[in-house]
Amino acid sequence: MKIIWSPLSLQKLEYYADYIAQDNVDAALVFIDEVEESALSLKDFPFKGRMIPALNDELKRELIIKSNYLLLYEIHEDRVEILTIRHVRQDHNKFFKP
Repeated sequence: MKIIWSPLSLQKLEYYADYIAQDNVDAALVFIDEVEESALSLKDFPFKGRMIPALNDELKRELIIKSNYLLLYEIHEDRVEILTIRHVRQDHNKFFKP
């Protein structure tokens, strides 16, 4: 199974890493590694995350990263698409917006 990153997910990864780096560059690098490792783990275990409660769709799921961030993704037959990353305090209605 392939992992595909949407343009929005890459934008969000950069945004959050830049934000974290303002205080601690090393922590930002660790954050990027953890997000990438979490995404790669979906190759073998695509149903690892929970269903996104607001969507109630078995194929759209979220994976908790560092207890403050969610990796939102969609499972397809041959790939997992990383849709976006969001902070847990972000408004649920805005999780697909930059």
